[in-house]
Amino acid sequence: MKKVIIYIDGSNFYFSIKRKFKCKINIERFCEKLSKEKDLIEIKYYIAPVGTSNPDMYIEQQKFFEKIRAIKNLKIIFGRLEKRKRDGKVYFVEKSTDVNLALDLVLDAQAELYDEAYLISNDGDFSGAVKASIERFGKEITYVAIGNNKSISHHLKKVASKTKKIEDEFIKDSKL
Repeated sequence: MKKVIIYIDGSNFYFSIKRKFKCKINIERFCEKLSKEKDLIEIKYYIAPVGTSNPDMYIEQQKFFEKIRAIKNLKIIFGRLEKRKRDGKVYFVEKSTDVNLALDLVLDAQAELYDEAYLISNDGDFSGAVKASIERFGKEITYVAIGNNKSISHHLKKVASKTKKIEDEFIKDSKL
């Protein structure tokens, strides 16, 4: 049985699902469906926690973390949010989450932790890590594409072993 790890770009996943399907997803059910009939070793969820400067969002995110921590074999890997200012407006930029995911994808491949990985993100910046995991370590990487043809990554489709486009039928029993 193939060993599988699922790598989730948390922010990208959340907004892709929200835009495409206008709902929230039961992550555990979604991942089980993706990896059916395979040995799901781990789910790695990459996200930057919001700070307490936005109390409502902070509380909501902490409740979400509490829920997903209950998922068997799920590990949350935190990045950080950096405060920026432009034209007098304050905004935040997510840092380290993409680098952490890309590193784990390649290093886990090198360590033989998985035979197949599912990458849930539309961020084409992961294409180098996907390509390295396939070419250098002989891994199978499935790009899980969520969205319309404009929002899914041409670069990931090009380098991944295969692409699994998520449609209404796939997620109907995973909706919250």
